[in-house]
Amino acid sequence: MFQLLLVFVLFTGIAYYVTFRRSRKRLYELAATFPAPFDLPLIGSTYIGYGLNSTGIVEYLMPYLHTLKTPIRAWMGPFLGLVFDQPDHLAVILNSPNCVEKSVFQSFFRFEKGLLNVEHHLWRPLRKQLGPPLSGKVVGTFVPKFNTESDKLVQYLDQFVGKGAINLLPKVAAYSMAGALVNLFDVDIYVDDFSFMEEFADNTEKMWIIMMSRVYKPWLYPEFIYRLTSSYKEETQRMARLRALSQEICDARKEKQGKQSPKDDHATSREILIERLERIAFNTEEIDQETLMANIDTFMFASMDTTSNTIAHTLLMMAIHPEVQERVYREVTHVVPGGQVTLEDLPNLVYLDQVIKESLRIIPVAALLNRTCVKELQVDRWTIPAGATIAIPVLKLNRDRAIWGERSDEFDPDNFLPERCAKRHPYAYIPFGGGGRNCIGIRYAWISMKVLLVKLVKQYRFETDLKLSELKLEASFILLLANKHMMRIKRR
Repeated sequence: MFQLLLVFVLFTGIAYYVTFRRSRKRLYELAATFPAPFDLPLIGSTYIGYGLNSTGIVEYLMPYLHTLKTPIRAWMGPFLGLVFDQPDHLAVILNSPNCVEKSVFQSFFRFEKGLLNVEHHLWRPLRKQLGPPLSGKVVGTFVPKFNTESDKLVQYLDQFVGKGAINLLPKVAAYSMAGALVNLFDVDIYVDDFSFMEEFADNTEKMWIIMMSRVYKPWLYPEFIYRLTSSYKEETQRMARLRALSQEICDARKEKQGKQSPKDDHATSREILIERLERIAFNTEEIDQETLMANIDTFMFASMDTTSNTIAHTLLMMAIHPEVQERVYREVTHVVPGGQVTLEDLPNLVYLDQVIKESLRIIPVAALLNRTCVKELQVDRWTIPAGATIAIPVLKLNRDRAIWGERSDEFDPDNFLPERCAKRHPYAYIPFGGGGRNCIGIRYAWISMKVLLVKLVKQYRFETDLKLSELKLEASFILLLANKHMMRIKRR
């Protein structure tokens, strides 16, 4: 009996495999036309992540930045990955309606109903709804509150002046988190509790590292297998802390609304993010409660982790290059001689713009973009099959010597002089993505970052023993520094 059962199972498995292969015949045919430097027989590229941690996987891939020609193919389990990084190719891919869907790997980062991860047919109407609250007209009104929160951070950092090197990232993350709470969500919970905000930032950072590890470990792709691991248990605990804050935001909003007069329902052009989310959840019922919560989670992460890391990267780059820091100091003291930064000041901080952009080039927050091709797409001489995952290695693009010159690994804000930018392909630099599904919060991020950097550089001088060549990168949902942002603070 057992033998008959075994034969049945084997026969069924073989039949399923053959049917599966036949159903993807076109996929396999087109995949075979791409070079495959990492593919081995049967196992494809699945060996790459074996035995590697979040730092090791980046160290493994870094030597290929200047040697690997794209496009290339990499099989990760049953998923076909195609890597593209040429600007001409990216312009076609990121603007194609066939490549708007995020890849299956994006589901590893949960928040399936949040704007970052939601399926395309739901993303477009949600993006349209959430665009106005993040427009320049609305986020420009946040400048006074950014001034207030940055002044709090400056005062908080006073205790660390002359005390040796500290990791500046969690301190900056507290500012970004407070800015999101008061500006995007209109609540003041925890905004003066630096200990809580630093712990919260540390929790989310570790959560993203855990989630990212599944991408380069294909044996963890099946959800039922992943749920048996200690990583899933830890992820669940860290996710619960994130969701607990979102629930507290909702509770604080209900309490605040009970004490206020109703707002004009027609003043939608002045709505901030949480007001828009609440209206389309409770008044028009265009989204459900889970979508509301997922978007609070998403925008808390997007406004905190991405901006705080960019600010910390920029401060570290200035600490490593003191001559750049002094030039920024001269500019900010000239443009903003008083204590408060105004919206009108920001466009005049031209060199600071260059420094932030160059910091994003050297250490991009989004080091890897991904899309799913839902319909065959012709890109130059290559045909991308339906069902393929397209990976865009932004870090590799940002260090491409054909674009940035032989000194592409060095920090040089002059890369963003107007005359140099004019000579580059528009898709040679995409720190906030590109095409229709680019970052919705660019204006918000830029204002938040510049206000704080002005305040910090005017008040303090930052020093470090780290060297650019010694920095070790760590794979996460956003690219992290394994060395941490260790800097000494001196008062000017």
